[in-house]
Amino acid sequence: MAYAAVVSLIQTLKQLMQQKPRWVIGDTRKMVESLLDSVGYFQNFLENTCICRHDHKHFEELEREIRIAVNEAENVIELNIYEYSQMERCSRVGLSRQPLCDDLPPLLEKIDAVKRKMMRNSISKNEDSLIGHSSSRHVASLNLENVVVGLENDLMKITRRLIGLPCGREIVSILGMGGIGKTTLAKKVYDHPEIRNRFDIHVWVTISQEYQTRDLWLGILSCISDQVTNIEVQDKIKESSDDQMMDMIYKKLKYRRYLVIMDDVWSKGIWDLVARIFPDDNNASRIIMTSRNKEVAEHADPDSNPHEMSLLNSDNSWKLLHDKVFGSQHVCPPELENVGKKIAQKCQGLPLALLVVAGHLSKISRTRECWDDVSKRISKIVASEPDKCLGVLGMSYSYLPDHLKACFLYMGAFPEDFEVEIRRLIQLWVAEEAGKECLEDLISRNLIMVRKRRFNGELKTCGVHDLVRVLILREAEKEMFLQVTRIHDVIRRFSDSASKPHVHRYSFHSSISLSDCWISSSSFTRTLYFFNGLKLHTFREFPLQLTKLVHLRYLEFNCYDDLHRSVSELYNLQNLIFGQHSNLPMDIWKMKLLRHLQVRRISSFHVPSSNAGSGFKLQHLEGLSDLCISSCTKELFSGIPNLKRLKIHGAWAECRRDMISQTLNSLSCLNQLEILKILCSRKLYPHPLPSKYALPTSLKRLTLSCTYLPWEDMTNIVMLPNLQVLKIKDNGFDGDAWRLSDEDIFNQLKFLLIDRTNLKRWEAGSVNFPKLQRLVLKRCIYLEEIPKDFGEIYTLESIELQNCRTSAAKSVKEIQEEQERMANDCLSVCIHEKPCEIQLCLFVFILYILRSNLKQQ
Repeated sequence: MAYAAVVSLIQTLKQLMQQKPRWVIGDTRKMVESLLDSVGYFQNFLENTCICRHDHKHFEELEREIRIAVNEAENVIELNIYEYSQMERCSRVGLSRQPLCDDLPPLLEKIDAVKRKMMRNSISKNEDSLIGHSSSRHVASLNLENVVVGLENDLMKITRRLIGLPCGREIVSILGMGGIGKTTLAKKVYDHPEIRNRFDIHVWVTISQEYQTRDLWLGILSCISDQVTNIEVQDKIKESSDDQMMDMIYKKLKYRRYLVIMDDVWSKGIWDLVARIFPDDNNASRIIMTSRNKEVAEHADPDSNPHEMSLLNSDNSWKLLHDKVFGSQHVCPPELENVGKKIAQKCQGLPLALLVVAGHLSKISRTRECWDDVSKRISKIVASEPDKCLGVLGMSYSYLPDHLKACFLYMGAFPEDFEVEIRRLIQLWVAEEAGKECLEDLISRNLIMVRKRRFNGELKTCGVHDLVRVLILREAEKEMFLQVTRIHDVIRRFSDSASKPHVHRYSFHSSISLSDCWISSSSFTRTLYFFNGLKLHTFREFPLQLTKLVHLRYLEFNCYDDLHRSVSELYNLQNLIFGQHSNLPMDIWKMKLLRHLQVRRISSFHVPSSNAGSGFKLQHLEGLSDLCISSCTKELFSGIPNLKRLKIHGAWAECRRDMISQTLNSLSCLNQLEILKILCSRKLYPHPLPSKYALPTSLKRLTLSCTYLPWEDMTNIVMLPNLQVLKIKDNGFDGDAWRLSDEDIFNQLKFLLIDRTNLKRWEAGSVNFPKLQRLVLKRCIYLEEIPKDFGEIYTLESIELQNCRTSAAKSVKEIQEEQERMANDCLSVCIHEKPCEIQLCLFVFILYILRSNLKQQ
């Protein structure tokens, strides 16, 4: 993709000028600045023409030329940077000539040639048109308008909003991904007898991605004229100017109760254009707008809640497939029912996909063997008819700005049905300099789906519909953005190095030999993933060949060996995820651009000696996990001063008391640390811990597991001024009583989780948690009750209990009932009704036996 290549080159050039200024002097500096200027021109061009490119047949060819020229330039420049770095390292002296100067002129000439071609063509944005006029109604050919399965509840909700309050004009937006049935729902509402009788005028206008304003006015006037005057006025209308037609529409709607359906709205600008033609006479007129983009709805009416459509559940999916194949009056043969339900489930609730598959099933033999074959080829069947399904979904992709296209295509790197951790995805984007704000934008456009959220609504995991993923893989291959390898015959296709494409990103989704990987990937690879199913693929030995891919920004893999010291050759690497226990080589300190380092268990992370290591710092490192306790020293943390996320592991109880104290206090020098997790091995009898230590005041989220801190030590946690989330797991704190005085105030704490503890009595009140929003207690089988005063925390939204004793559950219900008597119905209570007295007795008995045996020993 041209845009991703352009942004990557800009970052490489800026990084070169900032980190190697001695290489960029004299003529070299002038050429680098000229190159930056030209590539900046490309970026501006791509950003400002992204919504009208399909109006220009030569655009795709020009974009291809930009991508090739820019990729070639960056490949050569990065290779030279690597070679000169090696020369400097070996000679230990500065280079005698100006580096890069010999290679820049031909690169500049190619870039300038493309720039001149662009300027000659002078492609400009067409203000009056959007993309893809011919593809707006593929759904009609599938008779999606006749589908009513699963829409009953949606239809009822929309109908109520149309006939109820308020009296003023209201906009009701229907949102959802392509093919989910937005137009179908709007049509059912439009034709509903009660709705037809309520409104004086009914207007249906389809906007689509491409629209002409004159056609828009003509379409609206055609509807109005037939209903109001019932006479032929088309000739007069066609002779009118746009302003005259807008005036006609306004006057004909004035003082009448109207219903307008604006179907398939793509941009906020459309509402700005039409808003003034719809009068608000306080007579309960309504406008229904269907869109794939939540921002469009919020722009039209920020105060109105959009109606967001959901995918069909399993039962409705099967009913829709059944009715389209057999008819609603006929029964599916028993031998086909189970496989039929399996096929419906694989369509993941998308009506459009179900209709495409139903059409295919209607054409083949109704045998178990044939239907079994279909269940294995759902994605291929849908992809084989691109105009029917992928064409509809592809409209959302084609309308994306280029920077969002790049972010969206990255989702293809993950296997099918993979639940992507938001933090992981953003790390991947940031590795190629994409912004974090892109995620919300893609979600609002119904291209990426939220799987899980945190307590405060913050995104936790996401994914895409399988058919959207098919679209991603198709576009990623077409744009040479990403190569996904799932079977060995794909690898053999690229075994001839002469035909190997210059793809910068590879993701392997099956068990793969290192030789196959090396043959398949490009020497200019930027991103490498290795999956085996939904887990990381494991190499037997450390793949030294990977260290030759010096352009890598993102690497995720696993092997049975430790990380090899030669991994430091990947000087461009920003994200390293290694799913195995390992010692970190000393050479890791040479990887100056490293942002995130994630190892399943880091056994040791040594700091270079004072003689050799002066100036050794990983200034850009923001995330580090899982670090062993013994490596937590001030010397180490001084070398990673900008760390924001840290996960520590270890056998806490086996540490010396002074080591524990040093570990906790060493964290205080991490002034940027926001998220800290300390997960220790479970021990019944830990050593006594120090009661005084200092944690970073910047902490926002803290998780303590098996640390066995005394509840009295909570005063150290209370002192954290920015703490919002506190999770105490598996006796993170030890003891049967937690008493808080009025001076112990968690000023910013919003979420508190206590999971598996021996806590019996909890003495606290609303004064201690003034901003608490959610309280979760799990397996607190000793805890007798929740402090009654918690009901007075006005910010408290929910209390959740799982496997706690009956008396604790009873106290929570009493708190809720008291709040309801005070007309406060904002507190939500969720209790998993599993009385745990029996579990408690069993647990106490086992604990008693264990302790008796230990005492005897």
